[in-house]
Amino acid sequence: MLNNSLYNSIVRYIAFAFVLIVAISCENDITVVNSLKVDENTPIESSYDVRMEYSDSGKLVMVMNSLEVNRYPTEDEYLEMPRGMTLFFYDSIGNIRSDLKSEYAINYVEKNIMEARINVVATNSKGDKLYTEILIWDQKKKSIYTDAPVRVVQKGKTLFGDGLIADESFDDYEITNPRAIFDIETGDNNTDTLKKEEVKSSNEKKEEVTEEDEFSDFDKY
Repeated sequence: MLNNSLYNSIVRYIAFAFVLIVAISCENDITVVNSLKVDENTPIESSYDVRMEYSDSGKLVMVMNSLEVNRYPTEDEYLEMPRGMTLFFYDSIGNIRSDLKSEYAINYVEKNIMEARINVVATNSKGDKLYTEILIWDQKKKSIYTDAPVRVVQKGKTLFGDGLIADESFDDYEITNPRAIFDIETGDNNTDTLKKEEVKSSNEKKEEVTEEDEFSDFDKY
């Protein structure tokens, strides 16, 4: 039979060994957990030469093409297209009715909001072209809008303004703060054809600029 002193020593040794094993196990578990933490600045998935098709009631309504799509696991998960994208919208009989292109885009998955940025160009079924630097597509409301300077090229004339709102097909649109209309055929700057109150509102927001400065922002187009 073990004496009390030896028995107590064995008990203390076993207790110490158990605590040590638990401590090592917990430390290893923490290390494993930490190693599994996702860096929100690093995509958890990257795809290349992507083609996404969206259908409604079996009919193709939109196609998105992008050279690169990265998915980020933030609280507000988003898809980034750092090399740009092209969207094609289709009509009920399968013909392309409009398109949207940009050199960069980001799509917020839960919000159903896409931001197209850098050299954004949209074309509608009438051939009208919109040029701007940022355009937001609200997929729930099926609308596109921007507060940035815009240039809209129609047949025979070009419209300039600050901001635009339209349906997602860009068929029905409005320049929210029009600045000028340029007649392509005659070369006239028909600012006087704008509503007087619209011109006044625009002038209150901006300093007077020369005609050369007025159009300098759009020379690259």
